[in-house]
Amino acid sequence: MGLLIVGVIGYAQATPIGGAKVILLDKNGNALTGQGRIYYAVWTFDEKGSIKVLEKGTLERKLFFSENTIRVPSSVLNEAKTIARKIGSKTTFIGVDVWIVKNGEVYTLPPDSFEVTTDQTTLPQTVKLRFNPKEAEKTTIVKIEKKAGVQPQGYLNPPWFEWRTVKEQRFQNVKIPVLIIHNNVWSDIFGTADIGITVQKYWGPDVTVALGDKISEKVEFDPSSITVKVLGRSITNYFAGGDDITVPKEDFWGYVWIKGTIHYIYQKEYMCEEDSHGNVFCSPTGNERYFAKVDSFTIDRVSGNVKHIASGSTLGKPPYNFPSSWMKKSSGISTGVNNPISLSEFYGKIYAGSDGHSFGVGVPVGAILDALADGSLPPWFATITVGFSVSDYSSYVMLGHVKNKGPSSTVTFHAMESKYKVEIPVHHWYGTTYEKVNVPIGLYVEADYS
Repeated sequence: MGLLIVGVIGYAQATPIGGAKVILLDKNGNALTGQGRIYYAVWTFDEKGSIKVLEKGTLERKLFFSENTIRVPSSVLNEAKTIARKIGSKTTFIGVDVWIVKNGEVYTLPPDSFEVTTDQTTLPQTVKLRFNPKEAEKTTIVKIEKKAGVQPQGYLNPPWFEWRTVKEQRFQNVKIPVLIIHNNVWSDIFGTADIGITVQKYWGPDVTVALGDKISEKVEFDPSSITVKVLGRSITNYFAGGDDITVPKEDFWGYVWIKGTIHYIYQKEYMCEEDSHGNVFCSPTGNERYFAKVDSFTIDRVSGNVKHIASGSTLGKPPYNFPSSWMKKSSGISTGVNNPISLSEFYGKIYAGSDGHSFGVGVPVGAILDALADGSLPPWFATITVGFSVSDYSSYVMLGHVKNKGPSSTVTFHAMESKYKVEIPVHHWYGTTYEKVNVPIGLYVEADYS
């Protein structure tokens, strides 16, 4: 009986009722604590879209037992769920930051995330997150201390690490292009974009993060020093939207848009130490990161449980500097007059293996933010896209088609995609994996002569 009571108490302590158990693994499925001492922070977005840290802690290997699980209490998780319900989201975004300290060096990993429903639950949710230490930004702890003039003598080791927001801005009721047509032929080009209409599950915009050393000082995007990763969805619901447009041969440009609130967050990483008198000193490591996201959509009507996003179309080029030097054309699809080409055919050409399922289109939120932020963002930020995704591995968020209405008999359509790779979560029937792909921008379709 005594052993049973001890076992029940131990289980209750190890398993937070209604909370979450977040298991940290490396890419091979081994406990991340096998790599060194782990520091972590669990966070979400508050009602204004800013980052709110929920919990911090450490994990480390002890003798033959490797503690690799973050136990998030139900009280902490319910705080995030309450925020999600207030902003009208069906799911709750939970971000996880991880640092590895080993042999006097700190390895800053790109963040990861997971989603939980907004419902109250009795059993904890178990989540497995996989991190690749090779993607980490490595910094020597002594160099951080020397750079800041901090003397390590007299400090209570080990130090700890945190991200601090330096600047952020959000812009409401912004027109976000979802289908951009560049007409280079003497034909009228028609295009239509239907977002969420065929999806029977809730969907939402993903959060994109860019991480690297002093990336605020860089002018051009450098894949060797800036890591771009797509996290989970900032908000989800049964959204629908879209419109159609005809770009006459005389007009060259046109785009279909939806309205929403877009947001960027710029953060710097700090290492903090405490001396023997309880004084805390924090020094910047040099690592920085930027988030780009859509906080909400502008809703113009509701039909049942479907929220319709304010949508429309405009002739002319989108009102921002499109990063054409960082794009390339996909292979072309030729067609005759009035022969529609499904947008999903472009996904199949761009997304090797996944066909764009669960991620779909990347919208040019970075370019729009760069234009609205009045020089606050580095020029490379214009390359950042934000995807729309659904948890179902076989669903497209955005469908539609383009077609040549004539008089030119044959036209070739190309989708424009990023020249650099973005790490996106791709949902398969057996689970979710991260894959590096050249995401489509817009969807930006260019019509040329065959």
